[in-house]
Amino acid sequence: MKKSTLLILGLAFILMIVGGLGSIFFYQRLDAEKKASEINKKFKYDNSEELVLDIKNSASIHLSTSDDEYVHMNKQGLNFGSNQKESATWNVVKKDKKTTVTIDNKVSDKTFKPGIFNFESISDDSIFLNLPENYKKITIKGDKVDLNADSLALDKLDVDFKRGSFSSSNLTTQELSVTNKFGDLSIFDSKFEKDIKLITSTGNIHVENAIFKSLEMETKNGEAFTANTKGDLKISNQYGNTSINHTIGLVDVDNKNSDIFFHSNNISHDVKLNTVHGNIQLEMDKASYNDNKMDLKTDYGIVSIFNKNLSSETSFTSDKGDASIKATSKNGDISVNEIDKDDTKYEYD
Repeated sequence: MKKSTLLILGLAFILMIVGGLGSIFFYQRLDAEKKASEINKKFKYDNSEELVLDIKNSASIHLSTSDDEYVHMNKQGLNFGSNQKESATWNVVKKDKKTTVTIDNKVSDKTFKPGIFNFESISDDSIFLNLPENYKKITIKGDKVDLNADSLALDKLDVDFKRGSFSSSNLTTQELSVTNKFGDLSIFDSKFEKDIKLITSTGNIHVENAIFKSLEMETKNGEAFTANTKGDLKISNQYGNTSINHTIGLVDVDNKNSDIFFHSNNISHDVKLNTVHGNIQLEMDKASYNDNKMDLKTDYGIVSIFNKNLSSETSFTSDKGDASIKATSKNGDISVNEIDKDDTKYEYD
């Protein structure tokens, strides 16, 4: 073997050893910083009716139910060069029946450079909050917050962000209201005794496997998606498609410049779908078509039902049945296709 080849192999081996030792040193330092900067705070429930969480700076918040009567906060900050005082602070103020907790999440831009390696701004801005079920209302607000609520039980939850996301699963509340300007909203496997209101200016809204009295969804620039829901739906969408899959309850959709997809069987409640510049596609079983009133109309598109020849290409009406299925589009097509009466499938956009 040539000396040059042996030299290259030797250098590669040395670099592997140096890299391995550097990684070990780095993660040891990382673990030490993690333990040093860990924050644990708590305060006992004080008979307030409302808890307000005011989040300063950007943060990722994880909510869960506390197993005692305390509000717990835990954070492990991993920024090299920071200390415990810089990681996160909170200030608790009670006034009348309201307790306000201001959480100031400190963000460090410092860079750690161990030897020849350069690890840029390694950090974890996650804050874990465990909340007791005693509060009648919990309000969370902030400028840039990603909120995750899993296995949480409470009476009423209000969320107001300027930028960020909201995601929940196994959430049980009486009422939920989420308002966001920029970011996605999603709910999975949850139950609500009363009403839900989800609003985002720019972002997608996704609700799957949920029970509620009524759900109001509003987005200007995003997709709206529901699947396996029970309760009345009201959806407003300006520049994104709307997809509704297997729902029980009244449906009212108003789109401006996008398509509507409706996929459900055993329909027994009124359905109203309207769009200006978009197509409407309905998929239902034959019984839902035969047993309900139909009112389909488009100004400049074509109406198609089970690929049959219709007397009019732009409208179709039938007056039989109790529930009403109404679809209108100004500049798009309207089509009705058949699915099985036992169909349970659906697809994401």
